[in-house]
Amino acid sequence: MYNLKLYALYRAKQPIIHTEETIGNISKIKKMRVIHNGKPVPVPALSGNSFRGQFRDILADQMFAILTNNGASRVRLSPNYYGLIYSGGVMAERSEMGEQMKEMADAIPMLRLMGSAFGNVMLPSKLAVTHIIPYAVETQVILQPTVDALPGEWRALLPAEPPSRGDLLFNDGPLTRKDDTKDLTKQRYAETEADLGQDEERTRRQMIYYVECIPAGTFLLQEIYSKYPLDELELGCFFDGLLAFLQEPSLGGRSAAGYGQVEAGFWVHLGNESFHLVSGQANSLPESVQNAVKKYREYVKKEAEHIRNVLGSQNTQEAQDAHGPAKDASAE
Repeated sequence: MYNLKLYALYRAKQPIIHTEETIGNISKIKKMRVIHNGKPVPVPALSGNSFRGQFRDILADQMFAILTNNGASRVRLSPNYYGLIYSGGVMAERSEMGEQMKEMADAIPMLRLMGSAFGNVMLPSKLAVTHIIPYAVETQVILQPTVDALPGEWRALLPAEPPSRGDLLFNDGPLTRKDDTKDLTKQRYAETEADLGQDEERTRRQMIYYVECIPAGTFLLQEIYSKYPLDELELGCFFDGLLAFLQEPSLGGRSAAGYGQVEAGFWVHLGNESFHLVSGQANSLPESVQNAVKKYREYVKKEAEHIRNVLGSQNTQEAQDAHGPAKDASAE
């Protein structure tokens, strides 16, 4: 079993969007309140839940890439199971999904790692993430423990005179937004049964709006840690996803439009081992982590039929023909 702790340092290469509400035609960025000079002040921040959702999608895509031989076919899932994997499920009374929790959790390491709601039963996550907080005058005090945990050369990158919260926001736009349902082109490996045959019924209405952004060049910090010890397959699942994230790291929304691109570095503590992972570099993993990732990928490949069975799914050549050739995981 493994205990895991990561300290993350991001530097925005492009503006970052993480909206909370829209007032008029301006989408406001999410803010958290911090105490500065004895007074509460709002500071823009990205929620830990948004990162968990993004990371969960990556883990699911990595798993389905193996199950479908990198998109050679798609997997058809019921809406409940699709939501269970990609969205963490939905709490509901008088549901029978809780009866399937043990079988599914035993078969799918990412469910044990990230947790999920099985109707009226909640499988807790083993992974915790903090908010992603910009390094600023108002946040220096609360971020100091995270900063102190970083390697010296990373601490040296932080500005000696950090920006104030007023310099962390600007309005960008105009942008256009489609008022439609989920884009099927993003469903590389798995689709819900409800999605099939619905293309003609999807309405697309565009609106113009402006958005508050965190500017490029901003440094942001975060912590990620295991709340409960991870087994080897869960550890391999985590790093399989983290390596995929580091290929093209982004935070917040509208990444396909160029927003949210970041440089990312993770200072990792795994038991008695410490090492770093940095985007844009050839990273060297400890042998224990390499073995865990290899065993996880081999496990998913070996148990592919069993995993599909517990998901009540099947490979669908018909779905592939309907949507065209599936894209490889590196295509987006």
